[in-house]
Amino acid sequence: MGTFLLPAETVLKKWRCVPIHMYGWIIYPKETINNKFGNNAFDWMKESALKNGIFIDIVFSDELTILNKDNKTEFIYNGKNLKFPDFVIMRDYNYTISMQLEAIGIRVINSTLSMFNSRNKAVTAQLLVKNNVRTPKILFTKGKNYEFIHNFFDNKKFVMKENEGSQGKGVYLIEDEEDYNNVYHKINDEYFCQEFIEISFGMDIRVYVLGDKVLGCVKRISDSGFKSNYSLGGRVEKYELTDSIKDISLKAAKAIGLDFCGIDLLFTEDSFTVCEVNGNAGFRTITQVSDIDIPMELFKWVKLSF
Repeated sequence: MGTFLLPAETVLKKWRCVPIHMYGWIIYPKETINNKFGNNAFDWMKESALKNGIFIDIVFSDELTILNKDNKTEFIYNGKNLKFPDFVIMRDYNYTISMQLEAIGIRVINSTLSMFNSRNKAVTAQLLVKNNVRTPKILFTKGKNYEFIHNFFDNKKFVMKENEGSQGKGVYLIEDEEDYNNVYHKINDEYFCQEFIEISFGMDIRVYVLGDKVLGCVKRISDSGFKSNYSLGGRVEKYELTDSIKDISLKAAKAIGLDFCGIDLLFTEDSFTVCEVNGNAGFRTITQVSDIDIPMELFKWVKLSF
């Protein structure tokens, strides 16, 4: 039987009288500590969990050791043997740890498969198409053939992306063959090309989905380029949650298999189309323009899911 790690002292004192019914981990990569915003959500997560009778430990994937011997699995962290959790929330795309947890029967949110589905842009697009969810047309390849790709996109500009990535990194607008050659050599791997939706230049909608419910959405806007990611300096404003936004977002989340996610929608002439699905979505944006408390909603949902 392992031991719990102590939470932040202030969090423990504030909520020590709340009865604890469940124990969970939230797994992050250690680089999260040095995020550009200088504002980690660790204590926010702990407090929200405790208010719902859930005790959580923050675990950094870089410092977690997994032992398997004689059909017995152990998790060692900071020199201590961790108690098996009732559930794990993955804020990291570490498939090895996630699959190890699932292999011994621990529920992982989001599941290993769904996180892979969302991380791999080509797989995301394939699943959206299979499930009749509107998404821009795409091309996936490792080969170099600008003329073929340019023709496929009707001789118009297109977007070229690293096949795995997030926060708008590794995403480029291709206007001509020179752009294409520069990006091709920069990526130097499998790449994913997507139809460019001109009407949505520099803006999109980020929608937050939890289970079978849409929590809310924001409009993200860039004043300097076609990428509107908040992590790249984009700004946000409140946006009305409509039935069409709810419908396409819930269908997209279900197609990828995610419980908790961010759906990025592009504007079209008549509605929306799904640009990407993020299995590890940040939630700073929506807290800036609304009173929606994502961690509180998350742990309410976790408590009801068991």
